[in-house]
Amino acid sequence: MRVMPTKIDELFAPERLRKNWKRTQKPTTGSDRVSKEGQSPFGIFSRLQSLIRSRFSGDNAVVLNLLLEELHALLIAAFPTEGEDEGPEENQADPIPAIHEILNRIEDIVDAFEIAGRSR
Repeated sequence: MRVMPTKIDELFAPERLRKNWKRTQKPTTGSDRVSKEGQSPFGIFSRLQSLIRSRFSGDNAVVLNLLLEELHALLIAAFPTEGEDEGPEENQADPIPAIHEILNRIEDIVDAFEIAGRSR
């Protein structure tokens, strides 16, 4: 059996960690909280759409808007509003992995556009 070095033991000592936990706690204020509507998938989508519209234009905006349209369609499928018929469950694919994939693509493209913008 291998013995851990004492420096690592000291680093993760419960007494030391408790002291740090107490130090980092801070009370939450009303400004730290986000409204429930802002936390809904469509509220978050709306904020993402607004950010993209404010930061990108031209061809960059066209590319991102196409992805946003695809994302919106998947969100509607994943989170139908009350009264909408979802259809038979066995025929529907789980849209959550597709939503994650599109969000990752949007993130990658935004990063690429920002890097390209800085290099000009």
